[in-house]
Amino acid sequence: MHTSSGQREHIAHSTLSSQWFAMAKKKKKKAALSPSMFKVTGAHAKMKVDAKKKKLYYFGTKVKPDKAKKIAESDGPDILGVSDVKVGKPSIKYDFYCSYDADLEIKFLRLRPQDIGVTEQVKGALVGKEVYTPKKSGDFHSIKVNMVELFEIKRSDGMILDGRTGGPARAMEKLLKGSGKKGASAAWIGKNKISPGKFNSLEKVIKAVSKMAGQKPSGAKRITTHTLSFKKLEGYYVPIYYVKLTAGSQSQTIKVNAVDGSVSVAV
Repeated sequence: MHTSSGQREHIAHSTLSSQWFAMAKKKKKKAALSPSMFKVTGAHAKMKVDAKKKKLYYFGTKVKPDKAKKIAESDGPDILGVSDVKVGKPSIKYDFYCSYDADLEIKFLRLRPQDIGVTEQVKGALVGKEVYTPKKSGDFHSIKVNMVELFEIKRSDGMILDGRTGGPARAMEKLLKGSGKKGASAAWIGKNKISPGKFNSLEKVIKAVSKMAGQKPSGAKRITTHTLSFKKLEGYYVPIYYVKLTAGSQSQTIKVNAVDGSVSVAV
């Protein structure tokens, strides 16, 4: 059957419209607000923490102790600002680093006092299910009500964390994302010497991030939803040689990375 260009355009438009509406229907609808969601009495919702995606890795040593000592002998004078240094025996430990991305969601209720002016002829007002009687202040008549507001906060946070200092470790990003890492079991961790630090395990990182995320919003009358979800949570144990340098009365411990041979000052 022959169709005109106008008919073909109408058919195409109708088909696209039908597809669009079909796709639109598949979208998840937001939950409708209801009076029960504005209940200000009761306990705050406990924060739910999702850390199921946690993973642990370790890197094997590529730099031998003798090589680490030679690196320390070469870089030591510049670090201490002298011409000659005495280099101690390298001692290996595993520094911990963590890379995480987390989403925080909080819903909470807050009361906003409202002073609504009325005429002197008004003897009462029904707001919701509550009856309010006007009060007079000078020549001004008003009713005082508390409006309940529902707030929703969504935030994201993420970083590469140095387990020793708690600060960012962006310089380690290339190494941590690179090849050569293996899964770290509880047995492996128990057999190796882990460097001390406030955040030298995934459990300590989770606890610290949860503490920050668990803070109550200012003025919150009641928290109704509180979730912290780790979209990425990976811990890495990196072998590091700790080497003590001395020159007269001066001394300094440096770190020689046993994976790539990079040098830094221990803090």
